[in-house]
Amino acid sequence: MNEMYNVALSQIISIVYIFIFSVVYFLKRKYNFLESRIYKLLLIFSGITLTFDILNMLIISSDIFKNVICMIAAKFYFLSLLFWLVLFILYVLLNNTNIKYDTLRDFVKNNLLVKIYLVVDFLILVLLTILPINYDDSIFYYYGSGVILVYLFAIFSSLFLMILLVLNNRNLSKYKSWSILSAIAILVFISFFQLYNHEIPIIDSAISLITIFLYFTLENPDLKYIDELNSLKIKAEEANKAKTNFLASMSHEIRTPMNVIIGLSEAILNENVSDEIYDDAKSINKAGHTLLEIINNILDITKIEEGKTVVVNKDYNFADMIGEITNIMNMSLAEKPVKFEVEIIGNIPKELNGDEVKVYQILTNLLSNAVKYTMKGSIKLQIESINFGNKATITFKIIDTGIGIKKENYDKLFEKFERLDQEQKNIQGTGLGLVITKHLVNLLDGKISFDSEYQKGTTFTVVIVQNIVNKEKITNIDEYSNKKMVVDKYFDGSNYDILLVDDNTLNLKVAEKLLKRYNFNITSVKSGLECINCTKNKKYDLIFLDHMMPDMDGIHTLYNLKKRASGFNTPVVVLTANAIGGSKDMYLKEGFCDYLSKPIDQLELDRILREQLHIEEN
Repeated sequence: MNEMYNVALSQIISIVYIFIFSVVYFLKRKYNFLESRIYKLLLIFSGITLTFDILNMLIISSDIFKNVICMIAAKFYFLSLLFWLVLFILYVLLNNTNIKYDTLRDFVKNNLLVKIYLVVDFLILVLLTILPINYDDSIFYYYGSGVILVYLFAIFSSLFLMILLVLNNRNLSKYKSWSILSAIAILVFISFFQLYNHEIPIIDSAISLITIFLYFTLENPDLKYIDELNSLKIKAEEANKAKTNFLASMSHEIRTPMNVIIGLSEAILNENVSDEIYDDAKSINKAGHTLLEIINNILDITKIEEGKTVVVNKDYNFADMIGEITNIMNMSLAEKPVKFEVEIIGNIPKELNGDEVKVYQILTNLLSNAVKYTMKGSIKLQIESINFGNKATITFKIIDTGIGIKKENYDKLFEKFERLDQEQKNIQGTGLGLVITKHLVNLLDGKISFDSEYQKGTTFTVVIVQNIVNKEKITNIDEYSNKKMVVDKYFDGSNYDILLVDDNTLNLKVAEKLLKRYNFNITSVKSGLECINCTKNKKYDLIFLDHMMPDMDGIHTLYNLKKRASGFNTPVVVLTANAIGGSKDMYLKEGFCDYLSKPIDQLELDRILREQLHIEEN
């Protein structure tokens, strides 16, 4: 009896160790990988096996419980030991594969060796329930064919795993390989020892030791998680780069035919044509500009997602900007029974310092949104400024009498690709305008809010802070709203030679039509090599050079033009469909004197022509 208590004491010490280790393990922050889930079950079954073993000792030492109950308890003990062995072998097999499995089901489904092993386990389990397991209550040990079966299973399974690991050790790190091989060696030795020496029951203490030892073979969950995150980050960056390249290519490919559609339709609008043809050309032109707006929004949201949108502060004429916006709005509402007005409140400074482009885009996005959803009534741009020192806190309110926003859609307002009122089938757009606007406002450290009543109208409020450059007060915005939106007078360019370079015949046709209004002497070629040959024998006043061309692109063509020994000083403007953020700066750094994107804007073309040819405004 004393010997049994000594055995029980060693088992109690083992279960205390397992319990303490389990508490520490389960309280530690970890990630739910399949490897850690199997290890968790190993810990649990180590504790269960030790518990059954101690329980059996208590039953055998008691006079209350006799033969049948003792045999049942012994069966449960060896079943729990068998389950521990099953989990141990699964753990080793999982570590022996270089494939990552998320679930045990996937592991079993995709691994033939595991399937075979589980079938063998099931057969062993059935045999174990049938074969007898006996016990000696004098010195307390188990014996019988069921006991031998479990020990033999442990020995042969372990030897098989050892051979498998030796043959495939490249799937494991050196440290992990030796650790698992050591655990298997301990199990083989203990199983052999226990098979031939029943009197010293040490199998439970051994599996507890192996379980604790295996913890150090677990990949550090934090490091493993970080590695997976880094791997996902690399994949995401690659996908993002592929997306950016795709959008750059898409932008170029779509803008090229858009240049033809918008350019030729504008050319028709400037001709003396019938009313029917004029109306058709106007519809084509309007549809082209709508599609162009969609493309620009997609490119803008791409820049935002990549974090490439930056604030560029400079001095600008705030009054002129509002005047230009007023002109755009009046043109947009020309065919709608909607009145537009600008209301000035307080001392609005004439000149400010800030990111004019982003302020302009915020206002035009919100106003174009109002135009889309307002079929009748009015749209008002209300501007108020509170000045303190050299700072102006400017509040913009865009107030419309449009269809408004349903309360259940408030939370969706600034989400990508959301069109809130699907009943309005005639309203076009991507649902990106407000998302872009909110991001731009945030970039300027501003605030945006809205108030809306469905079917009555919406008010958007934007508050931003700008630096004051000129405190002169804006009194009447009409003074600044007469800036021309179209070229009203073309200068005579008959004394100037212009070279057009583009590999697309239709693009050349559009550019020729837009330039012929100035009576230029125009030469058109379709490759970089032809451009170089043309400039060898003739001096041109200005060159418009496409970027994306086969054989020799625009940048290489410019490089070859400039490296001539005799020197080259003709201004070269890049004419490109590449409108991805940062494109203009990139082209200017390459040596182009200016940047003109496709579709060609007649006003922008006029500005470049006057600047590069030094033509003064009349």
